[in-house]
Amino acid sequence: MTVPQGKASRGPTSLMEMARLTGEFADWHNLHYMAMWLTGELNIAAVHDAWRRVCLRHDVLRRTYVSPEEACTDDDALSEVKLHTAETDAEAIELMRCFIGTPFSLDGPGFSRVAIVQRGERRFLFGIAIDHIINDLASWARIRGDFTDFYNRALAGDTSDVPNTSSSYQSFSSEHRRMFAGAWGKECRDFWHSYTEEFGTFPPPFSVGTGHTDEYRPKVITRELPADAKARLQKFAAQARVTPFAVATAGVLAATREVTSDPLTGIAVNQHGRMLPGTAQTAGLFVQTVPLHLGREVKSPLETAREVFLRTHDVFEYSIPLLVASRYWNETLMEADQAAGLYVSLNEEPPSSHDMPPFTGTEAEYVTLDIPGGKRALDTVVVSWNLYETRPQLVAYYNEARFPSADVEQLLEAAERYLLPSGS
Repeated sequence: MTVPQGKASRGPTSLMEMARLTGEFADWHNLHYMAMWLTGELNIAAVHDAWRRVCLRHDVLRRTYVSPEEACTDDDALSEVKLHTAETDAEAIELMRCFIGTPFSLDGPGFSRVAIVQRGERRFLFGIAIDHIINDLASWARIRGDFTDFYNRALAGDTSDVPNTSSSYQSFSSEHRRMFAGAWGKECRDFWHSYTEEFGTFPPPFSVGTGHTDEYRPKVITRELPADAKARLQKFAAQARVTPFAVATAGVLAATREVTSDPLTGIAVNQHGRMLPGTAQTAGLFVQTVPLHLGREVKSPLETAREVFLRTHDVFEYSIPLLVASRYWNETLMEADQAAGLYVSLNEEPPSSHDMPPFTGTEAEYVTLDIPGGKRALDTVVVSWNLYETRPQLVAYYNEARFPSADVEQLLEAAERYLLPSGS
């Protein structure tokens, strides 16, 4: 793609972008997408306006690449809302599937798509897709939230300037590359070498069951938690003097050891890559997982939580994805694009949940599109402590053709018992 001269500012790619541009993640779609039927009064002009303002707020949505070393950030939006019509629901679904499911080209005009397929005056199919090179789940939530906010502003006639985020992705990329080339980069290298020597280069599989098929049967198990689960977990964290995330992770690690009888059984720890000051709300930063296990017997739940906290604290301190470090250092630190056996999250959406609130004046029904080549969590169990809602839950998302449900249920029961014992 040729970016219009005079309209783009040039700067380096981030380390995460560089890894993708030089070959990582090249064997799957890399799409974050969602689609939903909307019933009600949808103001299409307001959708157009809202999406353009989202693109103006987040410069990563205006990013293209000259090479793995250099990116351009355009002044204006690189995508707009496309409007289609369909005679039947099936036709609308197929239009949206083809529109969203077409892979992005790394030398193409932007990495986002938005479309509306109109079926009638009060029925619409809305869809959005963003390439993983500029998006992770945390960024996805921010972009979706801004989309609905700007839609409401457009309905209210608000034409004020788009407020800036605290940091642009362009500036993040420049600062990240500068820091990684200096003393901090050397510290990262030394840390990750020692870390992978202890924990390996990839999380081990969740060794349950006797075998599996090539089928994909997505399954969800939900375990209702006590109403005061959040307060009890926070109390546990305060007693151990660690983060709630370390406590939640420790509970699943201990449960995994119990279910598998394997002292070296491990999990994938979420690593957000937001290590620079002022970048917490910057859209476009990668999230990646790193391996973690206990590796030795511990005496109590408090000690387990402290052990996990020390490890996760170090991971966040030297926040550089192992795949990126591997390519930057020309070393083998982690296999590319492999599914971890067990993944833990706290108050975070599962990988399959990319929903956004319906636009004001409409009701939403979410649609799962079968995208050819899309990545599926065939060999991963995602365990999520959902403590935001009024009914706290412990939830597992997994492939039933790979993991026996009885073992997954035992894992959840053991994790709850470990962290929220009766009578505590």
